[in-house]
Amino acid sequence: MPLLKPYNTGMVRILVTFLLVIGFSGLHAQVRIAGQLTDTSAKPVAGAHILALPDSLVTNTNDQGYFALQLKGPGTYTLHITHVQYKTLIKKLTVRAQGNQTLHFVLTESATLLPDMEVEADRPVLESVSPVRIKAAQLQLSPVLFGEVTNILATLPSVAANNELSSAYSVRGGSYDENLVLVNNIPVYRPFLVRSGQQEGLSFINTDLVEHVDFSAGGWPVRYDDKMASVLSATYRQPQQLAGSAMISLLGAKAHIEGRVGERLTFLAGVRHRRSAYLFNTLNTEADYTPLFTDVQTFFTYQLSPRSTLSALFAYAQNTYRVVPHFAQTSFGTFNRELRLEVAFDGSERMDYHTYQGALQYKWQPNERFTWLTTVSLANYFEGENIDVEGGYRLCDVDKNLGSDTFNQCVAVRGVGSLYNYARNRLSALLTDVNSEFTYMTKGGQLQGGLSYAWQAFDDNLNEYSFTDSAGYVQIENSILATNSLQAHLLKGYLQHVIERGAWQWQYGVRGNYNTLNGGWLLSPRLLAQWRPPAQPRLRWSFGVGLYGQQPFYKEYRQPDGETKTGLQPQNSLQLNTGISYELYWWGRPFLLQTEAYYKYLWNQIPYIINNVRQIYYPDYTATGYVAGFEARLGGEFVKGTESWFSLGIMSAKEMIAGIDNGYVRRPTDQRFKLAIVFEDHLPADSTWRVRLNFQYGSGLPVGPPGNLALRNSFQGDDYIRLDIGFYKDLYFREERFLKYLRLGVEINNLLDTRNAVAYTWITDVNNNQFAIPNFLTGRLFNVVLSAAF
Repeated sequence: MPLLKPYNTGMVRILVTFLLVIGFSGLHAQVRIAGQLTDTSAKPVAGAHILALPDSLVTNTNDQGYFALQLKGPGTYTLHITHVQYKTLIKKLTVRAQGNQTLHFVLTESATLLPDMEVEADRPVLESVSPVRIKAAQLQLSPVLFGEVTNILATLPSVAANNELSSAYSVRGGSYDENLVLVNNIPVYRPFLVRSGQQEGLSFINTDLVEHVDFSAGGWPVRYDDKMASVLSATYRQPQQLAGSAMISLLGAKAHIEGRVGERLTFLAGVRHRRSAYLFNTLNTEADYTPLFTDVQTFFTYQLSPRSTLSALFAYAQNTYRVVPHFAQTSFGTFNRELRLEVAFDGSERMDYHTYQGALQYKWQPNERFTWLTTVSLANYFEGENIDVEGGYRLCDVDKNLGSDTFNQCVAVRGVGSLYNYARNRLSALLTDVNSEFTYMTKGGQLQGGLSYAWQAFDDNLNEYSFTDSAGYVQIENSILATNSLQAHLLKGYLQHVIERGAWQWQYGVRGNYNTLNGGWLLSPRLLAQWRPPAQPRLRWSFGVGLYGQQPFYKEYRQPDGETKTGLQPQNSLQLNTGISYELYWWGRPFLLQTEAYYKYLWNQIPYIINNVRQIYYPDYTATGYVAGFEARLGGEFVKGTESWFSLGIMSAKEMIAGIDNGYVRRPTDQRFKLAIVFEDHLPADSTWRVRLNFQYGSGLPVGPPGNLALRNSFQGDDYIRLDIGFYKDLYFREERFLKYLRLGVEINNLLDTRNAVAYTWITDVNNNQFAIPNFLTGRLFNVVLSAAF
């Protein structure tokens, strides 16, 4: 770990002066207000948080519900009164100059008891064994790069995301393509040709438009489409009034607006623009980076009648990545035996990804028992790659003798050679989904069912090759020349029943899926159960068992040489999940402890190798495997008025490829150990000064030379360690003003400047020894963020 430089005393003086200026207020005649908070049954409410705006004065009620505030002077104030068990109360207050004022407010109970668990009059339907809900506020106040949802998911125990530049993630040993992503029940997809995280651009989910995000890593019901690893479901808001926000930082900008027109129409619109050159300059390759990523999304809801609603979602994304590399230097090994790879480049890369997506959704509720929902969505993808890069390299030993004149210089050359990459690839995809489902509330439960149809069309033109000239001979890494055109029609349906019997809730159902391209059938019965013991209402035990499978998508059909193989059977798995959730109260504040153990048996698996974020499938082979693990997550108000959590995951994921392996070996996504921390704090006397910390540790993944299934477990890659921290100051304004608040933030991404490896370049020296040279991710980065809401 690099040593930190001593503090600059001049900068410290400037910072202290700035803080004093921000915190200084004029000498006014102070006015004291005091009062009591009670609930609807006249019982005192202890531990309520009271914020007085615009001066951002904060206090809390004592055990008898009493509070007191020393205001800076007479005037109009707005009190924000919050408590986790009660609805937020906002009161406008006119304070007179003469005398003190005594107040009394009554709080009403809220439907929400804990951040991750909703409690209503009727017990909610079980969505999975251990559901996780991430609220909009948690998405906005986080120092992760670009505020992406997937970077926040990476702090959960079941998610492995060892690349902060990518939206790809693995869940419980599954591949990147085994995760279902929905926005208001509309399926969304990742780019197809992308080969590195810096090319991806923006993920689909716009956090400015989100009400909440629900995530399940196992044990979900049959109403969700066929995927084997996880479900991520984002719900966009239906606004009640005109509002909006804007944000600008050193990495880009974004803005959104929302509102209601009359009594029937609501609208959401958001635009995001990201310029990542500042970030990419922390990579170990010196280059001219020109990445431009932009997307626009709108979501409308129109109430056709008191019982029917029509919604529309439209999105366009343009992600352009151009780079002209110049020089890269990578050192690896130990201090006493350090090797160095130096590469000089000539050429450039350009990637273009364009996405158009639209959806219509009709909801009809003729009575309180019956709901019918129909969704039609269309997504069109155009992707292109142009690569023409040549690099000359040398691999050498580095002199680490501190007294030597050649210290830290190359002293012995192990190998010289050249690298060459060429690609002219084009892909277009048209994805259509039509889904119609119903919900019928029965006495003591509910019945759900649905039918859906999907049409998938792909046109793919591939022309790429790469080779390495080292140690006196040329080694062709890959060579692809192919033209593919595929169409698939999928018919799907499900039926499930939810019943409640005392402390038990049971959910059972079956899902079917037929693919015309491969003639493959999937039949997936599942059972979920939940028990809340009457003697321990804070305890919840959940259990799930069932079959989870998925039909091959285009990338699975495509072989490493570019040709397609369509006669593939669907991948399948038997999954068992059991979890315990316990609601805790420490220091008068709520916490939730979630634990889960799981086991998955896999068959008809299509083997793959991961290079950076590119998954290369081998459909000529099939594999069996298993995944077993344990997870724990503790979340709650470690600091009053904030939310933090600690995550721990232990897992073993193994597979055996017929004709390749003699026994079970580690899967490419086998991350044995995961630890993550999200911690939020604020100044005790002023909650408008906040700090948020994100920490991740993930053990290394299996690594092997490219294009060799037998050697895909040659060694374990480096561990992934990352610490991001952000400091924020909120400035609130009076309720009658246009602006709600301003937020100024300073973020330090990768605070420890850890050099995490995302992939490896394989070089052969003159003695025919192969070396895996790491390609590192981003280094330490300082970012300034200014955001506003109205």
